[in-house]
Amino acid sequence: MTDRIQREKDFHNQRFAENTRKPLDKYYSITSNTRRFFLDLMNNELQGKKVLEYGCGKGSFSFDLAEKGAVVYGIDISEVAIEEAKKISATKNFKENLNFSVMNAEDLKFENDFFDRVCGNSILHHLDLRASLKELTRVLKREGNAIFIEPLGHNPIINLYRKLTPKLRSEDEHPLKSEDLKLFKEYFSEVNINYFHLTTLLAVPFRNTTLFDKIFSILSKTDLALFKFEIFKKNAWMIVLELSGLKNRLIFAGIINLEIVCNSLI
Repeated sequence: MTDRIQREKDFHNQRFAENTRKPLDKYYSITSNTRRFFLDLMNNELQGKKVLEYGCGKGSFSFDLAEKGAVVYGIDISEVAIEEAKKISATKNFKENLNFSVMNAEDLKFENDFFDRVCGNSILHHLDLRASLKELTRVLKREGNAIFIEPLGHNPIINLYRKLTPKLRSEDEHPLKSEDLKLFKEYFSEVNINYFHLTTLLAVPFRNTTLFDKIFSILSKTDLALFKFEIFKKNAWMIVLELSGLKNRLIFAGIINLEIVCNSLI
């Protein structure tokens, strides 16, 4: 295990055991529309599908997906997170659809072409992106897809807050930037990026008031208008990534076929 992965494991074990990120809850109070959008995408044709979720715990999407009929495999580098997920799983009447394991997303212990869908919430930016994409595309079926919620790393105000609160995040995490988004296109022919939360962050101070719903609705519509322009997209807080059309599988198949031909000639 590398030092980076051990640091991530230690951070997330402490996070789940002590709820160290509770101060961030106020900001996540505005993310209901992001989660709803994510689940709407995920809930499409789930019955009997094998789904892999990166990152588990109390807030895992695995329970929603399994209730809809998916056979879900949830993984996390944190033993504490997996233990929490297993405890919740034991209380569900659809627990036979839930499987949780401690696992490194950069070194998956699943067979090739095993999953119909892979998903995760704010997990890729904790990983070596290229290493995790190689594993993701290995275990994903050719016709499968992947859906992730991830933070972006361009907004200067959000980055200032991150800098001022280092203990709330792991040392090695790296909110995604433009060069990271380009990397997805090396592995998938279809990369759809949906942008969320710019002016809606202004609704956070009103989260416990009767004005919140109205203010949030107005700011959400403002964001929709702003995100028609590239300069505003770049400064969004979050994105929902839709990935499909495996590219490297074609390259991999070509290499295998070439090796077979070469071996037959030797």
